[in-house]
Amino acid sequence: MRGPRTASRAYDIGADDPRGWMWLALSIAALAFLASGIGLHNGFAFDDRWIIVENGNAHSLRRPWELFDTTYWPTTRGASLYRPLTILLYAVQWVIGHGSPFVFHLVNVALYVIVSVLVLLLGLQCLPRVGAWVAAALFAVHPVHVEAVANGVGQAELWTGVILLSAVLIYVRERQGGIPLPRSQGGLIVALYIAGMFIKENAIVLPALLVIAELFLVKDSRPWRKRADELFSLLVWMALFAVAFLWVRTKVTGEIGGDTEHPALRHLGMAQRSLVMTGLVPIFTRLFLWPSALSADYSPQMVPVYSSWDAGLLPGAALLLAFAIVVVVCWRRAPVVTFGLAWLVVAISPVANILIPSGILIAERTLLVPSVGVMLAIGAIAPWVVERLKVEPRSSRIAVTGLLAAVLVLGIIRSATRTLTWKNSQSVFMTLADDAPLDFKAHYVMGGMLWEQHQGLKAEIEWQIAIKLLPDYYGVRVDLAHRYREMHRCDAAVPQYVKTLEIEPSLPLARVGLIACYLELQQYRRARTTALIAKADGYSPGALNYLTELADSALVKNDSGGGINQWTGHHKRRKP
Repeated sequence: MRGPRTASRAYDIGADDPRGWMWLALSIAALAFLASGIGLHNGFAFDDRWIIVENGNAHSLRRPWELFDTTYWPTTRGASLYRPLTILLYAVQWVIGHGSPFVFHLVNVALYVIVSVLVLLLGLQCLPRVGAWVAAALFAVHPVHVEAVANGVGQAELWTGVILLSAVLIYVRERQGGIPLPRSQGGLIVALYIAGMFIKENAIVLPALLVIAELFLVKDSRPWRKRADELFSLLVWMALFAVAFLWVRTKVTGEIGGDTEHPALRHLGMAQRSLVMTGLVPIFTRLFLWPSALSADYSPQMVPVYSSWDAGLLPGAALLLAFAIVVVVCWRRAPVVTFGLAWLVVAISPVANILIPSGILIAERTLLVPSVGVMLAIGAIAPWVVERLKVEPRSSRIAVTGLLAAVLVLGIIRSATRTLTWKNSQSVFMTLADDAPLDFKAHYVMGGMLWEQHQGLKAEIEWQIAIKLLPDYYGVRVDLAHRYREMHRCDAAVPQYVKTLEIEPSLPLARVGLIACYLELQQYRRARTTALIAKADGYSPGALNYLTELADSALVKNDSGGGINQWTGHHKRRKP
């Protein structure tokens, strides 16, 4: 069986000048630092609060093995996920810096520099130096990476990038020239794979990355069957550890996914979720190729959500068709381009919401690893451009060089200014509201911040806007109802509780809150009936028994003639 043609040559990093690649690496490191270094002075922001600042598991190294039986998100936050090594890494940094955010941001910036250099090194395995450098330089200054670097918890993305790139780089370097992968290097790749999965579940795609690397980057003239047999043994070991990881993850989180699905994906099947994501393809494309407008969240009504066929899906479908055509055309003619596009598909699949729905539609931090493939595909075009420019006037060469320099400078400026918006949670929420005024989550999180600042009226307005933007989502409604009840405004809380339970009946706290409000409004019969129905459905028998007893006691007192009318609230008069 004849395999597809791989790259025409393997580019030896040190063939021409042993120190040459080091200067290239230093230049890439400098670009990455210029784009991200300003974030060293940022504080904790957004999800940092719950995963790092208020998470006791991330503050101590006394019993680190217990982290492997603990969810990533604290159980009070609803979502769970499973990333024990990430929490352990946070704990190390917390202990070293005594809780200072500087240590976390220092690690993030250092990891980003390393990832950018690894992109260069992988590029040098399959591209001329100019192509590898262009790919790594564009990656280093890409503004879409800011969220992963400037936000503390984005560190999981960075560690995942380091591990995946390192594993693929080891594989490609060892396999060039048709040399079988040494057992020691295979063991190292498996070890990286195991660590990667325990840092972030997205690393589970590494076997697929190795397959496409073998297909498009490795130069090996041996029969394809022989190559496949050697790779198969490595893939079997990786598959066994992946199954073991998923088993442990399921035992801890209760499910393979473990994330609270995005409100726009609730109750949607795989086909419907595929339509939703097709509608978002133009936004993904823009973020990879021209990220001038950025946002900390992409939700309705900021982005379209189509769960059934609509004309609005045509741009996304057309881009997917064009993508497929480019892959077919480049399969043999430009294998590195095909590798880059295949990397994009593989790396983005865990957050594509097709197989398993996640808590996001689009999150910029999750585009860090997929963008490696996009930049390598663009870098593969650079040598072709250079060859064409050799016969062009000197002015053309200067213009193209100036254009590349301008793009890099603009990328650095955009990345640096965007990094400053992640200095604290208030800055993130205020920027999110400006970036996405029609995004329901922008108003949801802004309302939550205002509640904490005791600005109740402004917070209530923000949450009411969020409800109007996504009326079929229960989360904002139940939170608002709880706030109303805490303020003893049960007349406003009851309609929100009722609507919440119409949307999502299986919410015990909403049922308990509704009963408590009925009691406060002295509507005892409604409270008793609601409690009995909830008990019959099997919810919170302890709390419901107590509330039922309160309602029964009030009804007895009321029926004896000295109570309060449950509908009007007026005292009854005893008959003489």
